[in-house]
Amino acid sequence: MQIRRERYGQLNCLTAIPDGPEQSAPLLLVHGLGGGIWGWEPFQAWFAERGFCSYALELPGHGEDTDPATAQRMGTYSVESYALWVAAAMAEIGRKFVIVGHSMGGLIAQKLAESHRQPGYVFLASAPPWHMFRRAYGSMWRHLLRHPWKEVVWPMCGGSVVLDASLQDRLVNNRLTPEVRADIAHRDVPDSGRASMQMAVGLVSVDVRRVTSPCLVIGGSDDRLIPISEQKCLSEFYKCPLQVYDCGHMLMIETGYEAVAGGILSWIAELQGKPETAAGAS
Repeated sequence: MQIRRERYGQLNCLTAIPDGPEQSAPLLLVHGLGGGIWGWEPFQAWFAERGFCSYALELPGHGEDTDPATAQRMGTYSVESYALWVAAAMAEIGRKFVIVGHSMGGLIAQKLAESHRQPGYVFLASAPPWHMFRRAYGSMWRHLLRHPWKEVVWPMCGGSVVLDASLQDRLVNNRLTPEVRADIAHRDVPDSGRASMQMAVGLVSVDVRRVTSPCLVIGGSDDRLIPISEQKCLSEFYKCPLQVYDCGHMLMIETGYEAVAGGILSWIAELQGKPETAAGAS
């Protein structure tokens, strides 16, 4: 596998290129709130071994090479503006993709699907285009009520936000090993309060009639941030398959991520009308 650090438009990109011939359309990987390209490292290695090229994009204001001015404006960025940046990067790369979006990245992918027909879209533990926390665990609602200025008023004013560490451990990182938790502890960054509020109260709309690409919804049965009930509703909304795994919210870096990647591979192979082994699955 070859790794290249590139930049397309406003976005940093980590490109993983398989040693042999490519087996399918490349993957375009879009991270979620507070995340980065680091969250895709296991997926990129796994898919490269099976002949897939992948492009992991880093949203503006994320990562170690962030322009300070961009980071300062982060609180004002919307889900729609993130989608425009991703679309610009796609145009510069100049390829068709299977787009995989995690959490907020899944909602970004849904916005892209309105106007960009692609070989496929995978919504991975994705935020839905309605108020995200309507079925969230009680600890989330208690936290919002205890910290209304920090978690509600400040984001509405365009401030940047970061999920409380203890809440993150309970809702987001509950299925990560201690080693992985320690490794990513310093990597989470503040994110857009505007985008966070959009997702929380349902200010992002998707016209499902305009979504004409094949879609797949994947959820974790122990996802405490966006419960599996939301993924079932999302699957019904797009009238597309739902895959459920014994995972939490961070299912692409949890123990057993290989099963999730394998499910995506099987779906891609089904779209192409060929067996998984054609993509080098073992």
